[in-house]
Amino acid sequence: MLTKGAVEDLIMQHLSRGPGGAAPVLKKVPELKTRVFLSDWELRRLYQPGSKTVQVPANAIVSPLSLDWLGYNGIKILRG
Repeated sequence: MLTKGAVEDLIMQHLSRGPGGAAPVLKKVPELKTRVFLSDWELRRLYQPGSKTVQVPANAIVSPLSLDWLGYNGIKILRG
């Protein structure tokens, strides 16, 4: 019976072989754009008391808790 360590050794031996072994697959990875995640705490810091809108970056991901808080208070999100 193979142990976990023996399986790891077999995999590492196979992967460490030169060109005849497992060659890495070279793919062109699309450039990732930076996205901003806004938590409830961060969104409350952006909010100006008395305002009915909050300005967030266009590529921001707003947390579900933040969306609930904004909906309860009738605040709209302005992206851009």
